[in-house]
Amino acid sequence: MKHLFFFLCFSLFLVACLSDGGKQGLEYPKAEPETLDFYGKYLFDAKNIEKDEYKTFFFDRYNNLLRQNKIDSAGQLLGIIGRALNYNSINDSVINSTSFAYLKQYENKISKNRRSEILYNLGNYYYYSNAYDSSIYYFNKALTHTQTYAGLNRDGMINYYLLFSTLNNGGQDSSIKFAHKSLKLFEKLKDTSMLGAVYSGIACIYNFQYNYSKAIRYEDKAYDLAKKSGDTSTIMVVSYNKINSYNTFGHPNLLPFIDSTYRYYKVWSERNFTKNQVEMYSWLALKAVRENKMVMAKRLLDEIKPKIVKVGDNVSENYYLNALAEYDVKAGANPENVKIYRDKIAEKIENEDYLSLSLYYDILHDYALKNNDYKSAHQYLKDAEVANDSLVSIFTRSKVLEYEEKYQTEKKEQEIALQKSDLARKNSYIALLAALIGALVLASFAYYLWNRQKKLKQEKENSMTFTKQLLQNTEEERKRIAGDLHDSISHELLNLKTIFTQDISVVNSKIDTIINDIRGISRNLHPVMFDKIGLVPNVEQLLERVQSQNNLFVTTEINYGGSLSSADELQIYRIIQEALTNIIKYANAHAAKIAILEQSSKITIEIKDNGKGFDVKETLNSGKSFGLHNIIERSRVIGGEATIVSSTEGTTITIEITPKS
Repeated sequence: MKHLFFFLCFSLFLVACLSDGGKQGLEYPKAEPETLDFYGKYLFDAKNIEKDEYKTFFFDRYNNLLRQNKIDSAGQLLGIIGRALNYNSINDSVINSTSFAYLKQYENKISKNRRSEILYNLGNYYYYSNAYDSSIYYFNKALTHTQTYAGLNRDGMINYYLLFSTLNNGGQDSSIKFAHKSLKLFEKLKDTSMLGAVYSGIACIYNFQYNYSKAIRYEDKAYDLAKKSGDTSTIMVVSYNKINSYNTFGHPNLLPFIDSTYRYYKVWSERNFTKNQVEMYSWLALKAVRENKMVMAKRLLDEIKPKIVKVGDNVSENYYLNALAEYDVKAGANPENVKIYRDKIAEKIENEDYLSLSLYYDILHDYALKNNDYKSAHQYLKDAEVANDSLVSIFTRSKVLEYEEKYQTEKKEQEIALQKSDLARKNSYIALLAALIGALVLASFAYYLWNRQKKLKQEKENSMTFTKQLLQNTEEERKRIAGDLHDSISHELLNLKTIFTQDISVVNSKIDTIINDIRGISRNLHPVMFDKIGLVPNVEQLLERVQSQNNLFVTTEINYGGSLSSADELQIYRIIQEALTNIIKYANAHAAKIAILEQSSKITIEIKDNGKGFDVKETLNSGKSFGLHNIIERSRVIGGEATIVSSTEGTTITIEITPKS
């Protein structure tokens, strides 16, 4: 049954090529249809193919074009007649020889498209001749590999035909490969008509493997696409293949589906030539037999019997014989039909067509019994048993495949369900983890905001405290200066007035004292020569006074080139002055070190002591650290940053300043 069944599938699908296909995509716009002159239209019209003068008409025109050196026009005509014959399942050796001779002589003088069409027709010829190796060879040579509508369409059709050529040549794997190539090309063109054709071809592959469930599934998909395309030719072709599958595997919907196919057949008037009538009427006759409408079945069979020879097509003949055999099983065969069945047995055995063999053996057995030929009847009965066993084996294999497929599907569904469950569980874990991370991030962010708010609040409080202390200290400084002027300078001037009449040396001494007091007050307010002599000398003078007036030993490390402005240097001076005051008042230190180091990228001021130290954070937040805040604020004013580190071994104040470029 293998080769014959797929020969039926393939030949039927040639009808689909007569249609324009389904909806095409915009990416590959359909080319303008080929312009046919009077001769081309005549040759392409299926109604003319059966006329006696058909080939004579072709050769007169073809040879005339060659004499006029119109090689491409002659090739076009050759392609048209080859196409017309192939579409109608007619194998003509003369046209084939002419195509071969044309290619041999003019292959290098014609277009790629023309060459492809003629090679394509040669592939079809060898397919119908059952020369599958040659068919595969010419189909492969016909491939265009061009990204145009015409090129993609031709390559799609070639891969579609290679599906059946390789399948009949024993290559199931190659057949599937070509099917998928064809699908890919027709999907690009969005050609629903040919997509339906290819899916029906895939169904044939699964029928070949006796995988009934998959075959029917692909037939259903093909039928849906064919109806979607709206092309009656494709619907008919897919329907014929579906009827074949239903009949082969005993589908319960066979008879209703024959009815629905006949409804399409009746509107298929433009393609209703003899071959199609034989095929449709054969199925209608089979349906009538199954429904016990024997008179109708006989009328249909008698109507198409004389047309079998005219069609000359093995496929159509097999449709007819299948229906006739079912009729003869019920009605009894005449001697003429018995001879036909005997002659066909060898062919059916070769093609493994056990369904037909079972019918034929039943008919021959009944005929032998009727004629008292018990020996032959016994043999036919044994042969029928073998055929039926083979059928049972096929159907059993089909069921095994169906159940295996269901098992694998259920197994896969269970695996998918398990994977979904695992995925859901993992997703739950991920969601929980994400929620925890989110909560942690949110908490961290909230803590950060709280801490920042707290810090800003503390800084604001410190700033207010610093401002308050600054105002307070300013008033105290004014009070001190007023006191110094009143208690010292004013007192001394009064004394001077009292003793003005005394010895001049005493007067001079008093005046010197007053001058020194004024200088001290002035120096505390502002170093008099600061702008002229700069930072380093003023710092050195400050350290001399501190050491002379206090029990504190101070060393220095100064490497400063004067890169800062006078205003910034004054701030550094005040910072050092404030730091020394704090050391003297609070640190109980015996020694200190002042370092001013200038580098290419920064200036570092470091003030160290060996005093008792203090808690920096607590002191800064206490509201009683005006001196430290004074150092910090002055550092910021000159673009620096102050760092205070303190322990029981002493305190280090480091200020790093990045000079403005």
